[in-house]
Amino acid sequence: MTNETSLSRFAEEGYAVLRGVLDESDLAPVRAEYAEALRSRARVWRTQGRFKGGEELMALPFEEHLIGLSRLDGFDPSLLAELDLTLPHMPFTFMRPDAELHTGPAVLGLLSNPKVLDPLRPLLGDAIKASPNQHCRLKLPVVSADGGFRGRVGETMHAPTMWHQDAMTQIPQSDDTSLVTCWIPTGDVDETHGCLKVVPGAHQNTTLLPWPMDDATTARLEDAAVSLPVHKGDVVLLHKRTPHGSTSNISPRVRWSLDFRYFPADQPTDRPWFPNIVVYDRAHPERTQSDAEDWRRQWIRARDLIVASGRPLPGRREFAQLVSDAMIRGWEAGDYLDLDRLLAAE
Repeated sequence: MTNETSLSRFAEEGYAVLRGVLDESDLAPVRAEYAEALRSRARVWRTQGRFKGGEELMALPFEEHLIGLSRLDGFDPSLLAELDLTLPHMPFTFMRPDAELHTGPAVLGLLSNPKVLDPLRPLLGDAIKASPNQHCRLKLPVVSADGGFRGRVGETMHAPTMWHQDAMTQIPQSDDTSLVTCWIPTGDVDETHGCLKVVPGAHQNTTLLPWPMDDATTARLEDAAVSLPVHKGDVVLLHKRTPHGSTSNISPRVRWSLDFRYFPADQPTDRPWFPNIVVYDRAHPERTQSDAEDWRRQWIRARDLIVASGRPLPGRREFAQLVSDAMIRGWEAGDYLDLDRLLAAE
């Protein structure tokens, strides 16, 4: 299927696999930027006492360095959330004043790359914003040298990725916004790496799936799903209501991908409390975000304002039960303030 045919069937099937959109010259700067970012964060994590060792890994390429760190005793994969492209935003939780994310000129360059944006113009128009709900997905190999589970943990760190629709994460005020997800692998991804699975045509049902998802719904999606193996340079487009997920990574390497979400610049954003940047504007190209330092300043300013507000992050009603259940499980396990214990420790 040609890219033109795949795009023409997007409205019918809810997804499109575009072959060979990018080449190594588009991805190499991101790879180099992330290699340096991981070295920098690893130095900080050691200084903070988050783990010990691994200095000999510093000269390795990003993915090898990452796998080496994941095998260190005491390494917490949730640290990798600091390499994500957005601040942690689990609904109904509070922003930490030291919350981190990765921004950089290479990532911004890929986010606004014309090769990525050109196929989106027939879907989104001639003025496009990037949603701040964007991610770097680092799906670690499930089994490490010691036989332990090394799947992703934390807010954006799950392996396998549960069935969901991206529309589930939009606030109600943006329900009518035409959001398209652009999923970009940095290498070949097949079933052994945990490639995407989608349900063709399911997006045409405007009623969102239940969340949390029941076993019967999950089984129905699994029965109708198709796998989307891709090569480096391919790009996958997803309608916001297309059910999708992925399996565990049982390969020996990291499944590393980026997902960007785009919407028409004149429509409401799904994350109004985070920076929403213009990445394409045919009539007013001067509006586009091209300064990575300014982009980062916007993110840090947003973080500081959210912390100063003392208010939890918003979310859809459906997520409230998940958050409250997690809190209750913690309390039942003894995760609460114990005054006597605190005083004894002083």
